[in-house]
Amino acid sequence: MLSYRLVWELREGVLYASIFGEQDSFELTMSAVLEIAKVCRERKAEKLLVEHEVPGALTSTEIYNIAKELPDLFLGVQVAFVIHDATVPVNPEFLQLVARNRGANGRLFETVAEAERWLLGTK
Repeated sequence: MLSYRLVWELREGVLYASIFGEQDSFELTMSAVLEIAKVCRERKAEKLLVEHEVPGALTSTEIYNIAKELPDLFLGVQVAFVIHDATVPVNPEFLQLVARNRGANGRLFETVAEAERWLLGTK
């Protein structure tokens, strides 16, 4: 059974999605990503900030399999990711590299404030 919770907020034209859970897995993250993409389409969101607050590590293959789907799932959406508690520090960067190489308009940030500045075009 997948155990995660999504918390939504809309501020200044940015849709915020926070993912909470006890232990990360490919199935959990992919399920959450698919749900977030569905809500983005339903709300016609153009800017999205995702905070991932689920401890644990995915394999490089799992990261790749998620990242390669992101450009199609979030077509036309500017996406900022803030990944808290990355057990393997290179995994978020690998996710960003794969997704951007496939045309995603997304970036990884260390803080929500940095992500907001990028999404809102402020410095």
